[in-house]
Order: sequence, then structure tokens, then C-alpha cells
Amino acid sequence: MLYQAHRGVSTEYPENTMPAFIAAVEQGYDYIEADPAFTKDGQCIVFHDQTIKRTCRTADGSPITEDIAVAELTYKELLSYDAGIFMGEQFRGTSVPLLSELLEFSKKHHIPVKLDNKVQSFTEEQRERFFDIVNAAGAPAAITASNLEYFEVAAKRFSKATLHFDGLVNEENLIKVRKIAGDRELYVWISLDTPLTKWVQVPHASTELCSLIKKYAKLGIWILETDAEADEAKAFGADIIETTGSVKPKK
Repeated sequence: MLYQAHRGVSTEYPENTMPAFIAAVEQGYDYIEADPAFTKDGQCIVFHDQTIKRTCRTADGSPITEDIAVAELTYKELLSYDAGIFMGEQFRGTSVPLLSELLEFSKKHHIPVKLDNKVQSFTEEQRERFFDIVNAAGAPAAITASNLEYFEVAAKRFSKATLHFDGLVNEENLIKVRKIAGDRELYVWISLDTPLTKWVQVPHASTELCSLIKKYAKLGIWILETDAEADEAKAFGADIIETTGSVKPKK
């Protein structure tokens, strides 16, 4: 069973930053999950939220009281904020990384990066820029989609990338994604019923759904916080699990 670090080791390090990604390699994770985003001046970065309020601070460490949108900042302006202090003084000076930085790191350490389906909300211009950056990097990137249309587009643009589907799980959709993927490696993800997934609107993992997935693809289960949850996912036959970093690889 493979272990994927959600936004890096985000329980111990500032999420979606290089310290969190470095920790994922050092702690033996098999995969990194990350969130692409764009700044006002078209730089593709790694960042989850629409605003910087939750995970950034001013240069002196003060909380940000306004909802400042990432899309309204240039990358230079974004670098004036600190992306590490919110997790502790030891992370002062941490910056929001460019996607190209993460992909360079991925290539150097031979660790796949699963790029979140946030790409589906990009403009056409941003999506093309994203495609170009990933293809140019030559890193072991993996593409995630919950939308079948985007899944097909991404599969064509990334002819060698591992494909991940995290949309509605039913046999009709599984047949479609398997056909699109052809003989390529395919993972289909489903959530475990945990405190972190109470917001999920589609059915959680069950013996029936997990068995159905494994007829067509490898099984991914997210997002886990305890070893007991990891054991439950393993019992379902998970090939890969995603954790915030509180569940460590058994290596």
C-alpha cells in the first residue's frame, strides 16, 4: 500500500510549501499531493485557498485580517508575505513555491506529485500554461480529475502521466475512465468516512464500492488521520492512501 502526503506533511509543516514536500521524502512517502493555482501575473504556484488569510502572515508575523485573494496578487507581492509562520516560528521565511520548483524537486527525488483537480476551474489560458509547465518539467507528475471531460483532455495532453479519478464512483463512470486511460496506470479515489470527510456529498468507501473500483483500477482512499483508519482502508483493499501526515509510512 502506497502512502500519499496531502499538501506535503501538512500536520507538521506549512502545507503546500517546500519544507512539507521535503519532509514527505524524508519520511518515506510514496506520493505528494499538491494544489496548483495562479497569481495575477500568470505565475503558476502551489497554494490551496482562494485567499492568503489562513496560511500566510505579514512579514513581521502578524495575522492577515483581510480576505486578500491569491489571484489579485502578483507573485512578487505574494512573496512579501510569510507562508510558514502560521505553523510556528521555526518556519519563518517560508515562501509560496512555484509549481516548477515542486516539479524540479519531484524529478530530482523520483517522487510522483499528484496535482489536484483544482485545474478544472482554471481559465483556458491558465490550463494551457499549466499543461506546458508540467510537460516541460519532465517530472513524474500525476493528474487528478473529478470531471470526465477534463479527465479526457488531461489524458491526451499527458500521454505518459499516471491518471487519478476522484469523481462520482459508479460503474458507468468507471467504464469511461478505464476506456480513456487505456492500458495506463489508473487510480480511482473514494473517501473514508472520517471527521475530515463529513462534507463529502457522494458515498463513502464501502466493501461494495471498493470491490467495484478494483475491477477497473487501483483503489485510492482518502483522507486519513489515524493508524486505525489506515487499517480500515487496507481492509478495503486500498492500493494507496492519502494522509495529512499523521499516518506514517511503514518503512
